[in-house]
Amino acid sequence: MTSHEKNSDNAAENPCDHRPLNIVMVDSHGSVERGGAVQCASLARALARRGHRLTCIFDGEPDQPMHGMWFQSLRNAGVRTRRLGLRSLAGLLQFRRLMAEERPDVLHTHKNRALFCAYFATLGIRRPVWAANRGTVYPLSQSPLAYFIHRRHVARIFAVAYAVRDALVADGIAGEKVEVVYGSFDPDRFRPEVSGAGMRRAWKLSEGVPVVGLIGSLNTSKKGQPILLEAAARLKDRYPELRFVLVGEGDSSALQAMASSLGVSDRVVFAGFTEDVPAALAAIDIVVCASLRGEGLTGALREALAMARPVISSDVAGNRELVIHNSTGLLVPPGDPAALADAIDRMLRDAELARSCAARGRELVLELCTEDKRAARVEEIYFELLSASVKS
Repeated sequence: MTSHEKNSDNAAENPCDHRPLNIVMVDSHGSVERGGAVQCASLARALARRGHRLTCIFDGEPDQPMHGMWFQSLRNAGVRTRRLGLRSLAGLLQFRRLMAEERPDVLHTHKNRALFCAYFATLGIRRPVWAANRGTVYPLSQSPLAYFIHRRHVARIFAVAYAVRDALVADGIAGEKVEVVYGSFDPDRFRPEVSGAGMRRAWKLSEGVPVVGLIGSLNTSKKGQPILLEAAARLKDRYPELRFVLVGEGDSSALQAMASSLGVSDRVVFAGFTEDVPAALAAIDIVVCASLRGEGLTGALREALAMARPVISSDVAGNRELVIHNSTGLLVPPGDPAALADAIDRMLRDAELARSCAARGRELVLELCTEDKRAARVEEIYFELLSASVKS
């Protein structure tokens, strides 16, 4: 019997398969600007398109406005959005009432703040099937409470990369509890045909100027922007026309001072935050990920590959699962500006390498990482968990 036939038989035996589910997602962020929050919103939207009832809870005061592209996109998809103070007693009580009223089939938490709120808010009441996302390779046991909740109460952990799964298993989490489901992108937004001309004008860079860019928050040291600035200093004499763009929210004053001390302040654009990530990627000739530690798989890499941009990534955690050296991009040791400068130099000199890596990279993420494929796999696991809970 084929695996497809087995799945069909199981579906026929399971009366809860393929009905619309009532799903509550809880995200630890108050805005949808950064990777984890975007991935929560992306999954919720895709599941809503598949006919499920979605409620997304974000951190913050209940009367705090929910502005921005992603909140509007969720509402357009029929996803209900709410804010609750995930660290306050009032927020816990409101969440407890919501769970009692909604009686969801599935609770899906994203990051530890959401995990803790869900745990304490549901003490002593019926808990639905509980799934949790894990997007980092830091040991889960660093937080004894998170470790306890994941082991005792979470039915399935969605790891964003095999590197994350390996870290969880090494930390004592049962392998059968962990499912690798890559983060996703919207193929209608992230397309090679998107124009970056407007973004270049905003950055005051002409069309013919080669641009190396990094997209990532300036509020954390782990994104590695200083490594790219040091690489820029190594390349400034070889490529006087080369420009570097740092895209992301946060205070850039320390990085600007560093660029000045390295003599590259005239080569670096601090672009700030943008919701139009596809246009930003389209305006960049080579996308760099210089992350130093912790991340499961850098989301900007997935989106850059979807746009068919040549990418160079530090070899941390799960990045090598999408950036296959000399095939879909180039890998460099983390924290090594000399190696990063050499990789940028190689990409600039070898147009055929850049073109072929970009093409193969897009093929790979279209195979593994679209919103619809992610939602279909997550939906399948939800139904498996619900079926198991009925039988038990």
